[in-house]
Amino acid sequence: MSQTPADPPSVSAPNQPTPWWVFAGWTIVVLVVPTILALISALPALDRQAAMSPLLYVSLVAAIATLGITAALVIIVTALQALDGRTLATGLGVLIGAALFLIHDIFDATLPDTLPELPIIGLALVSVFVVLGAFEPPSLPPEQQQRRTRWYGSLSAFLLVAGAIWSFADRVAPLHRATLYAGAFVTIVTCGIALWRYIQLYRQSPSHCSFSLLAGIVLLGEAALARLLTTAAFSVLFWLYHIAGIAGIALIIYALLYQLRSPNQPNLLQRAMFEQVRPLLSDAIGALVETLERGEPIPANMRARLQRDAGWSDAQIDALERLALAAAREQQRREEDLLRQSEHTTALLTQMVIHDLKNPLTALIGFLEMLSADDLNESQQSLIESALRNSRDLAGLVDDLLDLIRYNEGRLRLRLGDVSLPVLCAECVDELSGWLVYEDKTLILEAAPELPVIRADARLLKRILLNLLSNAIKHTPRRTTITLRVWREPHPDGGEQTVIEVADTGPGIPPERIERLFEPFGAMGESRSARQSSTGLGLAFCKMAVTAHGGTIEVSSFPGDGATFRIRLPDR
Repeated sequence: MSQTPADPPSVSAPNQPTPWWVFAGWTIVVLVVPTILALISALPALDRQAAMSPLLYVSLVAAIATLGITAALVIIVTALQALDGRTLATGLGVLIGAALFLIHDIFDATLPDTLPELPIIGLALVSVFVVLGAFEPPSLPPEQQQRRTRWYGSLSAFLLVAGAIWSFADRVAPLHRATLYAGAFVTIVTCGIALWRYIQLYRQSPSHCSFSLLAGIVLLGEAALARLLTTAAFSVLFWLYHIAGIAGIALIIYALLYQLRSPNQPNLLQRAMFEQVRPLLSDAIGALVETLERGEPIPANMRARLQRDAGWSDAQIDALERLALAAAREQQRREEDLLRQSEHTTALLTQMVIHDLKNPLTALIGFLEMLSADDLNESQQSLIESALRNSRDLAGLVDDLLDLIRYNEGRLRLRLGDVSLPVLCAECVDELSGWLVYEDKTLILEAAPELPVIRADARLLKRILLNLLSNAIKHTPRRTTITLRVWREPHPDGGEQTVIEVADTGPGIPPERIERLFEPFGAMGESRSARQSSTGLGLAFCKMAVTAHGGTIEVSSFPGDGATFRIRLPDR
């Protein structure tokens, strides 16, 4: 159920204490009618008749009723645009009451020798809609407000027709006085309920203008009371009834129209205008927010929409654009700083973890070497050699990771020295001999002893060869032949260079994997033979180490015809 907001429809000024003279003035207004009624009750002789021409009376009532209808239509249209159900209900009540006064007045003018009178049913219907508006939320969602508007429209049409029929019937064939009492009773009771409701709302959100609404409600009830006491046309009570009824409706109209001009906060007219442009503003602002969130300049068509729909100037749009672009650049800079900081922190943590792995690995390798020196049977010796080989592979992986991190950070330093490649290759072959026997594979070394020494980092160069040879052993089936060749050839830029080649007769490398083979983790996954997995770092290390020496590494492979890795190292 919707909560009824605290502000009455006439509240437009901000909450502040009401001056005493405002309260005193409205109190005097509402006390005029009961004072006169009390005087006439005490002195009946005061209730004298003041005759008026019927034509003048009809004209005066018609003019007042027309003004009331006009003001009510303005209020209704504005309330519909502003989706204000409370003001709409009250405005419909004023419209019905004024319309009944006008209809009754015109009908009176067509009848001979009829006594002019404002129908009590008009006041009753005004008070009914005032009390409905008192309990109506001032604003509802558009869908609910549309349903509420249709309901009010149907009710208004029905009550207008019923009131007109009642008024006609009473003029043509005067009904029992009970109808007068019924109309006066409805007016007094509904005005009492509306007054109680609006006093509650006023206490929560006071406004100077609220007193005009409260006084208008009181005057409607006092007019009904005066009508009960009226006994003759054009008497003092007759005119008191007319003046109180018309003044009550006029004060209610004033309270509603006041919202159309209040400068202190959004009033009814401003709300109505906003409801008309709100869809356009929502679309324009939504598109603007999406553009600014992407950090893009505001396009020309969006500028035109903002100028047309939101009334923004070029300077305002430019200022907003500069602010949004500056915020986007600052956000991007912060994200980049956070990313660099995160990468640096990750690298430090990785180095710490990897470095701490070296000590237990070194100890493990030492223990396994000691065990391999003992007298073991063939099965035990095979297990120890396999564990020792895997431990050394893991130690090499740790060194690869550390060197990759150092290389990316620009901290890798080559320890250059004279290296004899035939001797270095023989050491690698000897180190892998046990594994080759276990895998039932043949490794052929083709390196002429007379090859000259080269300037290189022997530690890195040996790890390059061990990585390439280990890959050839791991990723090929049994009885595969692996060849390690070394030779010299002319360098394209002059001088000579050393070429190292590792070739195998295995199944080869799938073409889709060759492009990413030297990227970190680019070779990770199932091996070519699907027998062993790869860490994805060995070839990345090889490329890094060869590049650090100023050389190049390449691969050529054809499915079913093996793979060949070729390294070219220029003389230093």
